[in-house]
Amino acid sequence: MIIMGTNTWEIDIPKDMLVMQALKFSEGVKSQGIAELREFLLAYDQKLLWCTWETDNLPGLEAAFAEMNKQSGLVSELTEVEDMYDE
Repeated sequence: MIIMGTNTWEIDIPKDMLVMQALKFSEGVKSQGIAELREFLLAYDQKLLWCTWETDNLPGLEAAFAEMNKQSGLVSELTEVEDMYDE
């Protein structure tokens, strides 16, 4: 299944640090076999970060996001979406 994560934040987070943390989170989730990052889109000035994940373990991904949010101050919403592009 494909899951879209919509992430927002209120506190000031330097852009480089945000990107570094997101990529580190992605590597950790992948190394645990929970999900694989497909896309990563950032609208930094609007404090929005979108990411799409491929997973068969939605509860694991939800738990990973909950822990990340607790540590980072981000607020995330995960939604199952359909892939509308032919690969």
